[in-house]
Amino acid sequence: MPRNTPQSTSRNKAKKTSRNSTQIFELDIDGFQVTVILKRIKNMYLRVKQPDGHVEVTAPYYVKQSDIVTLIESRAQWIDNARDRILLTRERKQHDGSVHNHENVLTGWTQQREKEARAIINKKLPALLEKWGCVIDRQPSHITLRVMKTRWGSCTPATGRIRLNLALAFVPEELLEYVLVHELTHLYERGHGAGFQRRMSMYIPDWKNKRRALNSYGSY
Repeated sequence: MPRNTPQSTSRNKAKKTSRNSTQIFELDIDGFQVTVILKRIKNMYLRVKQPDGHVEVTAPYYVKQSDIVTLIESRAQWIDNARDRILLTRERKQHDGSVHNHENVLTGWTQQREKEARAIINKKLPALLEKWGCVIDRQPSHITLRVMKTRWGSCTPATGRIRLNLALAFVPEELLEYVLVHELTHLYERGHGAGFQRRMSMYIPDWKNKRRALNSYGSY
């Protein structure tokens, strides 16, 4: 739960600091929390860091914030995949594989379970899209269903693509609906600032309660 102008796309989340000629600050871009490090280099680099899949961009001092936004948006799928690999590796190290906590819907995936989850969500999506597409006045260009280790959903406004976690098949439908509305709202508001929260409160007045309820099934 990841995206206009750089001002509405990203938001400085921490004060800028200077340390040995290096500037470090945080941005919220396309639903990703990104650490930006400005230093005396010529090129811009994107990394997904161990052990928690944190996104980091190292760039020259003169880089435009819009260039960082474009980089993150264009590599959103790659970032998702990299974070999934990192967190899956960490999960395997933490568990011996013999026992899965099925109360946490984010774990215990098998090929059959993925097939079942996909069928459940595909059955529910048409009615939800018909309902909320009219209300929000936005439709995604494409929806991808996949196992996601880092988020319940994500959106890339530049392409209109929405990704939903297959685990949403195993939570109450109202929580699937909340995540879908959350991602559709990103087609208007790319960050999670006042504009986004205002729209969410208009669409689903108790959306914060639903967010808390969703995290009870396994938080990120």
